[in-house]
Amino acid sequence: MSAHRSPLGWQGRAAIITGAASGIGLALARALAARGVDLAIADIDTDALEAARAELAATGRRVIARRVDVSDDEDVRAAAAAFDVALGPVHLLFNNAGIDLSGRLDALSLAEWQRGFGVNVFGVVHGLRHFLPLLRRHGGRAQVVNTASGAGFWVHADAAMGAYAATKFAVVAISEALEHELAGTPVGVSVLCPGPVATGIAARSDRASALLRDSIAAGTAPETVATLVLDAIERDDFYVFTPTRMADGVRRRSERILDAIARVPA
Repeated sequence: MSAHRSPLGWQGRAAIITGAASGIGLALARALAARGVDLAIADIDTDALEAARAELAATGRRVIARRVDVSDDEDVRAAAAAFDVALGPVHLLFNNAGIDLSGRLDALSLAEWQRGFGVNVFGVVHGLRHFLPLLRRHGGRAQVVNTASGAGFWVHADAAMGAYAATKFAVVAISEALEHELAGTPVGVSVLCPGPVATGIAARSDRASALLRDSIAAGTAPETVATLVLDAIERDDFYVFTPTRMADGVRRRSERILDAIARVPA
């Protein structure tokens, strides 16, 4: 816990979660509702979103559901205004929506590049532009959690996921910058960098390889990820990882960078 930040607490708080109709987002919503948090849930899948709303409302918490395309700045702006009226003070923001962007760099269409960056990167940008002011306005303890990926630190040599990794490197950088900018304020920042998680992200992708599909199917349960995230918020941790085998890859990449720096003449 940072010296200038008090514990957040859960009961009676309010959270905004994007990509909340399934996977990590829905697991977070369930875990938060169980801790007494009111919810604004957003997703582009209206059927799944309504099912999530009905399930979560049965817990007795206030649940506001809205179809939101996070790649659309005006859509996110309108959602922020609606959530502000419906929820009151917001203490937690989960910029969680994301999509797969598998494929060789030279094989992806321009539309695929734009859609991938639109959701994975600009979805976070739009969330910070329009949702973050709601957390800052009340002046109390709050937390932003941006969902990146282990791919935000390491490009897997055996999977054609360089474009996806590029979006997640960007989210890590945005989160690191945001942590600096919010230093000394009551608003903490965390960046979630999961390894494979058993979600439907690959099933919803036309380009996901068999390697990726198998890896995701054997991944960590979303409920476990949600618990790790909420525990990290209580500690005001910045980096949040899940079980992963990427440590050696990150170490090799870091050593290669440091070796190159060391070769530069003084």
